[in-house]
Amino acid sequence: MRKVFLAMLIFILILGSGNIFAQLKIQQGDELYVKPDFENLRLSPNGSVVCRLPQGTRVIALAEQGNWVAVQIVGYIWKPSLSPDRFSIKGYTIRALHILVKTEEEAKEIKGLLDGGADFKQLAKERSIGPNAKKGGDLGVVTKGDLMAELDNTLSKLKVGEISDIVKTKMGYHIFKRYE
Repeated sequence: MRKVFLAMLIFILILGSGNIFAQLKIQQGDELYVKPDFENLRLSPNGSVVCRLPQGTRVIALAEQGNWVAVQIVGYIWKPSLSPDRFSIKGYTIRALHILVKTEEEAKEIKGLLDGGADFKQLAKERSIGPNAKKGGDLGVVTKGDLMAELDNTLSKLKVGEISDIVKTKMGYHIFKRYE
């Protein structure tokens, strides 16, 4: 009798598990709610944690990326707490890729390749003379003041995924891609 009960319980669990493992179908604009007690809000998939959202927080789906969903938080914040310049906030960091070359001609050629869809990391490995070239141009975590002012200024204007224009300094010609 005990074996029959266990077999029936396992059978019920197997039948019911289809719902447990089914993928949630999400479309842009869907109104969703945080299910666990707390969920981390990140800057990018597997990226830095910005804050923890409590259970029941209402969000709007913007885009899906694998098992990740870009969301817009629905809520209010005190107006004086806001700044239009994210890079001016003390301790604010970004992550970016970097290509450095000696000549403007080479920078223009690389920028054209990037605009045409070439892989930034691969071009950095092949063409950059910067100290991070072997790592695909990865600068790691950058805080305002880590770089020269003109480079900080360029990075502060980039959105995630965006590639900068060419920036000339005494070291050469720079191109950046922000990834977080």
